[in-house]
Amino acid sequence: MSKKALKVTSLIYSVLINDDLDHFTVSQMRDAYLAKVSSGIDQNEARKIVYRQILRLQKLGMLSKLSSDNVKEHCYNKTELFYQVGLRTVKDQDIKLDYQSSPKANGLLEERLKRCEVDLLTSIAESEEYMRLHESLPELKEHLESQYVQSRECSSKLLGKIKAIKSVILHQTKHSL
Repeated sequence: MSKKALKVTSLIYSVLINDDLDHFTVSQMRDAYLAKVSSGIDQNEARKIVYRQILRLQKLGMLSKLSSDNVKEHCYNKTELFYQVGLRTVKDQDIKLDYQSSPKANGLLEERLKRCEVDLLTSIAESEEYMRLHESLPELKEHLESQYVQSRECSSKLLGKIKAIKSVILHQTKHSL
């Protein structure tokens, strides 16, 4: 049974296939992605986009992670499954149009839900780290408390998004039966 090529945006496709990026860090893929982006996207937003794609491909077994002591130095490699399954492009506009016009947008909703869940876990880990840092670096109390509050607010917003997306998925599931 052959597997269907995985859909990714043309920019991600270009970085992974055309540039043949392999054995890379998130920062290296972000920089390659930024070099191809025509709009004024900032480094932080580009990192989030790239990291979501890396996590998605890793979860599907298409990338493997080589851990390092420094989280910024974790490397990702293409696996045999990557070469077997392959990637195909889909334009960002196509994704938005499908989401808006298709009554069976569960696939896109599920993908968005997964992205929000990953972001939520990241935000929770961030707030937990601020608390640990607060204990070991009391001289930075004011700054760390401010960062902690921002991180918790972000977590709350993401939780709200997750609940909304799950509600829509449930609604669509009930109406498609």
